[in-house]
Amino acid sequence: MSSMERLCSHSFLLAFLLVSSARAQDLQPFMDVLCFAADVPDSNARLEVWTVVPYGTLTFRPTDTAGFRGRYTLNLSIRDTTGTVLRQQHTRRVLSAATYSIAQGATAAFDHVRMVEHLPEGPYTIAVLITDEATNREYRLTRRYSVPNYRYPEFALSSIVLASKIEERSGSPIITPFFAENLTQLGESAFAVVELYAKAYRESMEVIAELLTAQGNVLSTASRTTVSAVWPGRRLVILPLTFMDLPTEARILRVRLLSAGSLVAQSERSVRVVWSFWGRTVADLDQAIRQLRYVATQAQIDSILTAPTMGEKRNRFEAFWAALDPTPGTLRNEAFEEYYNRIAQANRLFRSYTEGWLTDRGMVYVIFGPPVRREQFQSDGRQYERWIYSDREFLFVDYTGFEDYRLLTPLLPGTKYRYSGA
Repeated sequence: MSSMERLCSHSFLLAFLLVSSARAQDLQPFMDVLCFAADVPDSNARLEVWTVVPYGTLTFRPTDTAGFRGRYTLNLSIRDTTGTVLRQQHTRRVLSAATYSIAQGATAAFDHVRMVEHLPEGPYTIAVLITDEATNREYRLTRRYSVPNYRYPEFALSSIVLASKIEERSGSPIITPFFAENLTQLGESAFAVVELYAKAYRESMEVIAELLTAQGNVLSTASRTTVSAVWPGRRLVILPLTFMDLPTEARILRVRLLSAGSLVAQSERSVRVVWSFWGRTVADLDQAIRQLRYVATQAQIDSILTAPTMGEKRNRFEAFWAALDPTPGTLRNEAFEEYYNRIAQANRLFRSYTEGWLTDRGMVYVIFGPPVRREQFQSDGRQYERWIYSDREFLFVDYTGFEDYRLLTPLLPGTKYRYSGA
Protein backbone atom coordinates (compact mmCIF):
# COMPACT_ATOMS: atom_id res chain seq x y z
CA MET A 1 0.00 0.00 0.00
CA SER A 2 1.46 3.37 -1.02
CA SER A 3 1.74 6.40 1.23
CA MET A 4 -1.07 8.14 -0.64
CA GLU A 5 -3.29 5.09 -0.31
CA ARG A 6 -2.66 5.10 3.42
CA LEU A 7 -3.48 8.80 3.44
CA CYS A 8 -6.93 8.14 2.06
CA SER A 9 -7.70 5.07 4.14
CA HIS A 10 -9.91 5.25 7.21
CA SER A 11 -6.95 4.59 9.49
CA PHE A 12 -5.75 8.10 8.77
CA LEU A 13 -6.83 11.07 10.81
CA LEU A 14 -9.39 13.19 8.94
CA ALA A 15 -9.94 16.77 10.08
CA PHE A 16 -12.24 19.30 8.48
CA LEU A 17 -10.43 22.44 9.64
CA LEU A 18 -12.72 25.09 11.14
CA VAL A 19 -11.62 28.47 12.42
CA SER A 20 -14.54 28.88 14.79
CA SER A 21 -17.87 27.34 15.67
CA ALA A 22 -19.55 30.30 13.99
CA ARG A 23 -18.25 29.11 10.66
CA ALA A 24 -19.41 25.62 11.44
CA GLN A 25 -22.94 27.00 11.63
CA ASP A 26 -22.62 28.30 8.08
CA LEU A 27 -21.13 25.16 6.58
CA GLN A 28 -22.96 23.07 4.04
CA PRO A 29 -22.16 19.48 3.06
CA PHE A 30 -19.05 19.33 0.90
CA MET A 31 -17.86 16.81 -1.69
CA ASP A 32 -14.26 16.34 -2.76
CA VAL A 33 -13.13 14.12 -5.64
CA LEU A 34 -9.63 12.63 -5.61
CA CYS A 35 -8.05 10.51 -8.31
CA PHE A 36 -5.02 8.20 -8.09
CA ALA A 37 -3.36 5.63 -10.31
CA ALA A 38 -5.17 2.31 -9.86
CA ASP A 39 -3.83 -0.18 -7.34
CA VAL A 40 -5.54 -3.21 -8.91
CA PRO A 41 -4.71 -5.04 -12.18
CA ASP A 42 -6.36 -4.00 -15.45
CA SER A 43 -7.59 -0.70 -14.07
CA ASN A 44 -6.61 2.86 -14.92
CA ALA A 45 -7.60 5.00 -11.95
CA ARG A 46 -8.99 4.82 -8.44
CA LEU A 47 -11.56 7.56 -7.89
CA GLU A 48 -12.34 8.51 -4.30
CA VAL A 49 -15.42 10.57 -3.48
CA TRP A 50 -15.28 12.09 0.00
CA THR A 51 -18.42 13.67 1.44
CA VAL A 52 -18.34 15.78 4.60
CA VAL A 53 -21.65 16.34 6.42
CA PRO A 54 -21.63 18.85 9.32
CA TYR A 55 -23.93 17.98 12.22
CA GLY A 56 -25.47 21.44 11.96
CA THR A 57 -27.02 20.56 8.58
CA LEU A 58 -28.98 17.61 10.02
CA THR A 59 -31.95 17.32 12.38
CA PHE A 60 -31.25 15.33 15.54
CA ARG A 61 -34.01 13.82 17.71
CA PRO A 62 -33.81 12.98 21.43
CA THR A 63 -33.20 9.29 22.13
CA ASP A 64 -35.09 7.16 24.67
CA THR A 65 -32.07 7.06 26.95
CA ALA A 66 -29.81 10.09 26.68
CA GLY A 67 -28.40 12.26 23.96
CA PHE A 68 -29.58 12.86 20.42
CA ARG A 69 -29.52 10.91 17.18
CA GLY A 70 -29.48 11.98 13.54
CA ARG A 71 -29.84 9.83 10.44
CA TYR A 72 -29.18 10.45 6.78
CA THR A 73 -28.76 8.52 3.55
CA LEU A 74 -26.14 9.17 0.91
CA ASN A 75 -26.44 8.13 -2.73
CA LEU A 76 -23.55 8.36 -5.19
CA SER A 77 -23.98 8.19 -8.96
CA ILE A 78 -21.36 8.50 -11.69
CA ARG A 79 -22.49 9.23 -15.26
CA ASP A 80 -20.71 9.46 -18.58
CA THR A 81 -21.14 12.25 -21.14
CA THR A 82 -24.36 10.67 -22.48
CA GLY A 83 -25.96 10.71 -19.03
CA THR A 84 -25.76 6.95 -18.62
CA VAL A 85 -25.31 5.87 -15.01
CA LEU A 86 -22.10 3.82 -14.81
CA ARG A 87 -21.70 3.43 -11.05
CA GLN A 88 -23.98 3.75 -8.03
CA GLN A 89 -23.46 3.42 -4.30
CA HIS A 90 -25.75 3.87 -1.31
CA THR A 91 -25.15 4.13 2.42
CA ARG A 92 -27.16 5.00 5.52
CA ARG A 93 -25.52 6.79 8.43
CA VAL A 94 -26.63 7.03 12.06
CA LEU A 95 -24.99 9.74 14.18
CA SER A 96 -25.05 10.30 17.93
CA ALA A 97 -24.57 13.53 19.88
CA ALA A 98 -24.26 13.68 23.65
CA THR A 99 -25.76 17.17 23.95
CA TYR A 100 -28.15 19.41 22.04
CA SER A 101 -25.41 21.97 21.30
CA ILE A 102 -23.26 19.30 19.65
CA ALA A 103 -26.24 18.19 17.58
CA GLN A 104 -26.75 21.80 16.48
CA GLY A 105 -23.16 22.04 15.25
CA ALA A 106 -21.77 24.27 18.00
CA THR A 107 -18.63 22.12 18.29
CA ALA A 108 -18.14 21.86 14.50
CA ALA A 109 -18.74 18.10 14.63
CA PHE A 110 -19.13 16.39 11.25
CA ASP A 111 -19.46 13.00 9.61
CA HIS A 112 -17.50 11.87 6.56
CA VAL A 113 -18.03 9.14 3.99
CA ARG A 114 -15.48 7.76 1.52
CA MET A 115 -16.64 5.90 -1.59
CA VAL A 116 -14.25 4.33 -4.10
CA GLU A 117 -14.70 3.39 -7.76
CA HIS A 118 -12.24 2.29 -10.47
CA LEU A 119 -12.72 4.10 -13.77
CA PRO A 120 -11.13 4.36 -17.22
CA GLU A 121 -9.85 7.63 -18.62
CA GLY A 122 -12.53 10.14 -19.57
CA PRO A 123 -14.98 12.84 -18.42
CA TYR A 124 -17.64 12.03 -15.84
CA THR A 125 -20.38 13.72 -13.83
CA ILE A 126 -20.26 12.76 -10.16
CA ALA A 127 -23.34 13.42 -8.04
CA VAL A 128 -24.07 12.89 -4.37
CA LEU A 129 -27.56 13.11 -2.86
CA ILE A 130 -27.77 13.52 0.93
CA THR A 131 -31.19 13.10 2.54
CA ASP A 132 -31.91 13.99 6.17
CA GLU A 133 -34.27 11.24 7.32
CA ALA A 134 -35.92 13.40 9.99
CA THR A 135 -37.07 16.13 7.59
CA ASN A 136 -36.47 14.68 4.10
CA ARG A 137 -34.37 17.75 3.37
CA GLU A 138 -32.02 17.06 0.48
CA TYR A 139 -28.56 18.32 -0.41
CA ARG A 140 -27.37 17.71 -3.97
CA LEU A 141 -23.66 18.00 -4.76
CA THR A 142 -22.46 17.67 -8.36
CA ARG A 143 -19.05 17.90 -9.96
CA ARG A 144 -17.69 17.28 -13.44
CA TYR A 145 -14.38 15.45 -13.35
CA SER A 146 -11.98 14.21 -16.03
CA VAL A 147 -10.11 11.06 -15.06
CA PRO A 148 -6.57 11.21 -16.52
CA ASN A 149 -4.71 8.42 -18.27
CA TYR A 150 -2.37 6.79 -15.77
CA ARG A 151 -1.38 3.75 -17.85
CA TYR A 152 0.85 5.12 -20.57
CA PRO A 153 2.44 8.51 -19.72
CA GLU A 154 6.05 8.34 -18.61
CA PHE A 155 5.21 10.64 -15.69
CA ALA A 156 1.92 11.58 -14.04
CA LEU A 157 0.53 13.16 -10.88
CA SER A 158 -2.42 12.24 -8.70
CA SER A 159 -5.07 14.69 -7.57
CA ILE A 160 -3.90 17.41 -5.20
CA VAL A 161 -4.78 16.72 -1.58
CA LEU A 162 -4.80 19.80 0.64
CA ALA A 163 -3.52 19.07 4.13
CA SER A 164 -3.58 21.09 7.32
CA LYS A 165 -1.11 18.96 9.27
CA ILE A 166 1.50 16.28 8.60
CA GLU A 167 3.01 14.12 11.33
CA GLU A 168 5.33 11.13 11.27
CA ARG A 169 4.49 7.95 13.13
CA SER A 170 6.61 4.82 12.91
CA GLY A 171 8.38 6.23 9.87
CA SER A 172 5.18 6.89 7.90
CA PRO A 173 3.54 10.26 7.22
CA ILE A 174 0.21 10.80 8.93
CA ILE A 175 -1.63 13.42 6.90
CA THR A 176 -4.63 15.43 8.04
CA PRO A 177 -6.57 16.19 4.83
CA PHE A 178 -8.44 19.46 4.43
CA PHE A 179 -11.63 18.75 2.52
CA ALA A 180 -12.78 22.22 1.53
CA GLU A 181 -11.99 24.78 -1.15
CA ASN A 182 -11.63 27.92 0.96
CA LEU A 183 -7.90 28.49 1.45
CA THR A 184 -8.44 31.09 4.18
CA GLN A 185 -9.41 28.32 6.61
CA LEU A 186 -6.14 26.44 6.22
CA GLY A 187 -4.23 28.61 8.68
CA GLU A 188 -0.47 28.95 8.94
CA SER A 189 0.33 25.28 8.34
CA ALA A 190 -0.73 24.14 4.88
CA PHE A 191 0.47 21.52 2.44
CA ALA A 192 -0.28 20.26 -1.05
CA VAL A 193 0.22 16.50 -1.32
CA VAL A 194 0.45 14.59 -4.60
CA GLU A 195 1.57 11.15 -5.64
CA LEU A 196 4.14 11.08 -8.43
CA TYR A 197 4.00 8.14 -10.88
CA ALA A 198 7.13 7.40 -12.91
CA LYS A 199 7.96 4.80 -15.55
CA ALA A 200 11.53 6.04 -16.04
CA TYR A 201 14.41 7.20 -13.87
CA ARG A 202 15.31 10.87 -13.44
CA GLU A 203 18.19 12.17 -11.38
CA SER A 204 16.06 15.10 -10.23
CA MET A 205 12.72 16.73 -10.99
CA GLU A 206 11.20 20.05 -9.97
CA VAL A 207 7.70 20.34 -8.48
CA ILE A 208 5.97 23.74 -8.36
CA ALA A 209 2.65 24.72 -6.76
CA GLU A 210 0.95 27.87 -8.09
CA LEU A 211 -2.24 29.86 -7.55
CA LEU A 212 -4.10 30.79 -10.74
CA THR A 213 -7.11 32.84 -11.76
CA ALA A 214 -10.11 31.18 -13.39
CA GLN A 215 -8.59 32.22 -16.74
CA GLY A 216 -5.32 30.41 -15.95
CA ASN A 217 -3.18 33.45 -15.16
CA VAL A 218 -0.54 32.78 -12.50
CA LEU A 219 -1.05 34.88 -9.37
CA SER A 220 1.75 33.53 -7.19
CA THR A 221 4.06 30.59 -6.57
CA ALA A 222 3.10 28.90 -3.31
CA SER A 223 5.82 26.23 -3.21
CA ARG A 224 8.81 24.96 -5.16
CA THR A 225 10.85 21.86 -4.38
CA THR A 226 13.33 19.50 -6.05
CA VAL A 227 12.77 15.74 -5.91
CA SER A 228 15.97 13.73 -6.25
CA ALA A 229 16.47 10.21 -7.60
CA VAL A 230 13.04 9.58 -9.08
CA TRP A 231 12.83 5.82 -9.70
CA PRO A 232 10.02 4.01 -11.55
CA GLY A 233 7.02 3.53 -9.28
CA ARG A 234 5.05 5.73 -6.89
CA ARG A 235 6.39 8.49 -4.72
CA LEU A 236 4.69 10.83 -2.27
CA VAL A 237 5.52 14.52 -2.72
CA ILE A 238 4.67 16.96 0.07
CA LEU A 239 4.75 20.67 -0.76
CA PRO A 240 4.62 23.16 2.14
CA LEU A 241 2.43 26.02 0.95
CA THR A 242 3.43 29.61 1.70
CA PHE A 243 0.80 32.22 0.92
CA MET A 244 2.25 35.70 1.35
CA ASP A 245 -1.00 36.92 -0.11
CA LEU A 246 -4.35 35.30 -0.85
CA PRO A 247 -5.95 37.24 -3.71
CA THR A 248 -9.71 36.87 -3.92
CA GLU A 249 -9.46 36.07 -7.64
CA ALA A 250 -7.60 32.80 -6.91
CA ARG A 251 -9.63 29.90 -8.33
CA ILE A 252 -7.11 27.15 -9.18
CA LEU A 253 -4.25 25.48 -7.33
CA ARG A 254 -1.91 23.86 -9.85
CA VAL A 255 1.04 21.53 -9.26
CA ARG A 256 3.49 21.17 -12.15
CA LEU A 257 6.16 18.49 -12.58
CA LEU A 258 9.23 19.53 -14.59
CA SER A 259 12.12 17.49 -15.94
CA ALA A 260 15.15 19.48 -17.11
CA GLY A 261 12.92 22.56 -17.18
CA SER A 262 10.24 20.98 -19.38
CA LEU A 263 6.69 20.28 -18.22
CA VAL A 264 5.98 16.54 -18.08
CA ALA A 265 2.85 16.40 -15.88
CA GLN A 266 0.50 18.62 -13.92
CA SER A 267 -2.53 18.43 -11.66
CA GLU A 268 -5.13 21.06 -10.74
CA ARG A 269 -7.89 21.54 -8.21
CA SER A 270 -10.41 24.30 -7.66
CA VAL A 271 -9.97 26.65 -4.70
CA ARG A 272 -11.47 29.90 -3.50
CA VAL A 273 -10.57 32.71 -1.13
CA VAL A 274 -13.42 33.84 1.11
CA TRP A 275 -12.77 35.50 4.46
CA SER A 276 -15.45 34.96 7.08
CA PHE A 277 -15.82 36.48 10.54
CA TRP A 278 -18.71 35.79 12.92
CA GLY A 279 -20.71 34.32 10.05
CA ARG A 280 -20.19 37.31 7.74
CA THR A 281 -18.25 37.00 4.49
CA VAL A 282 -15.51 39.53 3.75
CA ALA A 283 -14.65 39.59 0.05
CA ASP A 284 -11.37 41.52 0.40
CA LEU A 285 -9.56 41.37 3.76
CA ASP A 286 -7.10 44.18 2.96
CA GLN A 287 -9.98 46.44 1.97
CA ALA A 288 -11.86 45.58 5.17
CA ILE A 289 -8.75 46.52 7.15
CA ARG A 290 -8.40 49.86 5.35
CA GLN A 291 -12.06 50.53 6.11
CA LEU A 292 -11.22 50.53 9.83
CA ARG A 293 -10.26 54.21 9.55
CA TYR A 294 -13.47 55.34 11.32
CA VAL A 295 -13.08 52.96 14.26
CA ALA A 296 -9.32 52.40 14.62
CA THR A 297 -6.21 54.56 14.80
CA GLN A 298 -3.82 54.63 11.86
CA ALA A 299 -1.24 52.84 14.00
CA GLN A 300 -3.70 49.99 14.62
CA ILE A 301 -4.52 49.74 10.91
CA ASP A 302 -0.83 49.72 9.96
CA SER A 303 -0.13 47.00 12.53
CA ILE A 304 -2.76 44.74 10.98
CA LEU A 305 -1.82 45.47 7.36
CA THR A 306 1.88 44.82 7.94
CA ALA A 307 1.42 41.43 9.59
CA PRO A 308 4.10 39.03 8.29
CA THR A 309 1.62 36.43 6.98
CA MET A 310 -1.98 36.31 5.83
CA GLY A 311 -2.83 34.12 8.80
CA GLU A 312 -1.41 36.64 11.26
CA LYS A 313 -3.17 39.47 9.42
CA ARG A 314 -6.43 37.63 9.83
CA ASN A 315 -5.73 36.98 13.52
CA ARG A 316 -4.96 40.65 14.22
CA PHE A 317 -8.08 41.81 12.38
CA GLU A 318 -10.23 39.32 14.27
CA ALA A 319 -8.62 40.26 17.61
CA PHE A 320 -9.33 43.95 16.98
CA TRP A 321 -13.04 43.29 16.50
CA ALA A 322 -13.20 40.70 19.29
CA ALA A 323 -12.14 43.46 21.70
CA LEU A 324 -15.18 45.51 20.58
CA ASP A 325 -17.65 42.60 20.64
CA PRO A 326 -20.61 43.63 22.86
CA THR A 327 -21.58 39.96 23.35
CA PRO A 328 -18.33 37.98 23.64
CA GLY A 329 -18.68 34.22 23.65
CA THR A 330 -21.65 34.23 21.26
CA LEU A 331 -21.73 33.42 17.55
CA ARG A 332 -22.36 37.06 16.61
CA ASN A 333 -20.37 40.26 16.90
CA GLU A 334 -22.98 42.99 16.64
CA ALA A 335 -20.44 45.83 16.45
CA PHE A 336 -18.66 44.15 13.54
CA GLU A 337 -21.97 43.60 11.75
CA GLU A 338 -23.22 47.15 12.32
CA TYR A 339 -19.98 48.79 11.21
CA TYR A 340 -19.67 46.93 7.92
CA ASN A 341 -23.41 47.20 7.25
CA ARG A 342 -22.93 50.97 7.48
CA ILE A 343 -19.93 50.75 5.13
CA ALA A 344 -22.04 48.84 2.59
CA GLN A 345 -24.96 51.24 2.93
CA ALA A 346 -22.67 54.27 2.54
CA ASN A 347 -21.32 52.78 -0.68
CA ARG A 348 -24.86 52.43 -2.01
CA LEU A 349 -26.04 55.89 -0.99
CA PHE A 350 -23.11 58.25 -1.46
CA ARG A 351 -20.88 57.06 -4.27
CA SER A 352 -19.51 59.95 -6.35
CA TYR A 353 -15.94 60.32 -7.58
CA THR A 354 -14.87 57.71 -5.03
CA GLU A 355 -16.40 54.92 -2.97
CA GLY A 356 -19.28 56.06 -0.81
CA TRP A 357 -17.64 55.21 2.50
CA LEU A 358 -14.75 57.58 1.66
CA THR A 359 -16.99 60.60 1.07
CA ASP A 360 -17.76 63.08 3.85
CA ARG A 361 -21.36 61.94 4.05
CA GLY A 362 -20.19 58.33 4.10
CA MET A 363 -17.80 59.09 6.96
CA VAL A 364 -20.54 60.64 9.08
CA TYR A 365 -22.94 57.83 8.20
CA VAL A 366 -20.46 55.12 9.27
CA ILE A 367 -19.53 56.86 12.53
CA PHE A 368 -22.99 57.97 13.66
CA GLY A 369 -25.41 55.90 11.59
CA PRO A 370 -28.39 57.20 9.58
CA PRO A 371 -29.69 60.61 10.70
CA VAL A 372 -33.12 61.04 12.23
CA ARG A 373 -33.93 63.57 9.51
CA ARG A 374 -32.27 64.97 6.38
CA GLU A 375 -33.04 68.43 5.03
CA GLN A 376 -31.95 69.83 1.66
CA PHE A 377 -31.98 73.50 0.71
CA GLN A 378 -30.28 75.99 -1.60
CA SER A 379 -28.36 79.12 -0.66
CA ASP A 380 -26.03 81.33 -2.69
CA GLY A 381 -26.61 79.07 -5.70
CA ARG A 382 -25.31 75.99 -3.90
CA GLN A 383 -27.05 72.87 -2.66
CA TYR A 384 -26.85 72.15 1.08
CA GLU A 385 -27.83 69.14 3.14
CA ARG A 386 -28.40 69.09 6.89
CA TRP A 387 -28.34 65.85 8.88
CA ILE A 388 -30.18 65.99 12.18
CA TYR A 389 -29.53 63.51 14.99
CA SER A 390 -31.04 63.48 18.47
CA ASP A 391 -27.94 65.13 19.95
CA ARG A 392 -26.10 66.75 17.02
CA GLU A 393 -26.35 68.18 13.50
CA PHE A 394 -24.08 68.15 10.47
CA LEU A 395 -24.12 70.50 7.48
CA PHE A 396 -22.82 69.54 4.03
CA VAL A 397 -22.43 71.64 0.88
CA ASP A 398 -22.14 70.61 -2.77
CA TYR A 399 -19.63 73.04 -4.30
CA THR A 400 -19.50 71.39 -7.73
CA GLY A 401 -23.11 70.51 -8.48
CA PHE A 402 -22.18 66.83 -8.88
CA GLU A 403 -23.36 65.73 -5.42
CA ASP A 404 -19.83 65.86 -4.07
CA TYR A 405 -20.98 67.06 -0.66
CA ARG A 406 -18.32 68.38 1.72
CA LEU A 407 -18.73 68.52 5.49
CA LEU A 408 -18.89 72.04 6.94
CA THR A 409 -19.44 70.99 10.56
CA PRO A 410 -16.07 70.04 12.05
CA LEU A 411 -15.72 66.72 13.83
CA LEU A 412 -14.04 66.71 17.21
CA PRO A 413 -10.50 65.26 17.10
CA GLY A 414 -10.47 61.52 17.72
CA THR A 415 -14.15 61.03 16.87
CA LYS A 416 -14.65 57.33 16.13
CA TYR A 417 -17.43 54.83 15.61
CA ARG A 418 -19.06 53.37 18.71
CA TYR A 419 -21.55 50.52 18.71
CA SER A 420 -25.06 51.98 18.84
CA GLY A 421 -26.26 49.40 21.34
CA ALA A 422 -23.53 50.17 23.87
